[in-house]
Amino acid sequence: MSLEYHRRELTIALDPSNRARAMPLVLPAKHRRILDVGCGMGQTLLAAQLPGEVEAYGIDRDLEAIEAGSRLAPANIKLVCANGENIPFQNGYFDLVISRIAIPYMDINKALREIARVLRVGGEFWLTLHPVSKVFSRAKHSALGGDLSDVLVCSYVLLNGTLFHCFGIQIPVLRRKETFQTASGIARAAKRAGLACSPVRPSTHFIMEGLKPFPESERAA
Repeated sequence: MSLEYHRRELTIALDPSNRARAMPLVLPAKHRRILDVGCGMGQTLLAAQLPGEVEAYGIDRDLEAIEAGSRLAPANIKLVCANGENIPFQNGYFDLVISRIAIPYMDINKALREIARVLRVGGEFWLTLHPVSKVFSRAKHSALGGDLSDVLVCSYVLLNGTLFHCFGIQIPVLRRKETFQTASGIARAAKRAGLACSPVRPSTHFIMEGLKPFPESERAA
């Protein structure tokens, strides 16, 4: 992603009237430690207007975006160059893990396992994802514009998304892992990772959220 893309995303995040804006519900009394996976410039954390006592981190593979966001972030928001399949934090550290439109480009099973690992028991997660309709819309736009290379990419994304939905697998090609997602496919992947998804609520965005449940033994007690 270009730095200009991340700047546009920051502009969207800071504008509550923008329909493209999607924000998690952050409760500072409950969410004392927050992680944003695939944070870009940290736009979601910056727009959340977190109080100073909340400890927040963002990780992204784009070093240029991390450096640009770090120049804007207050002291309690720290941005780190890292990827979502190998999160550089200790087990059970976070109360809330968020990820806005980054999971679709990752190895989803690995990313969800890492999210589960760094969440405390009872901790929550919030993800925005790509429905299949978005890929069809992109393919149609590219076809009408004569961009056959992107039509080919969309075909790959459709195939990879179908494999993930049906079998929980992805086939990387030239380091690309992109998929579309479905609520049932993500729910199954989350369960494999040790997470529990909440029912999908009506929204202008495809949002999946849930928590890291207590072990059966503790729930029974």
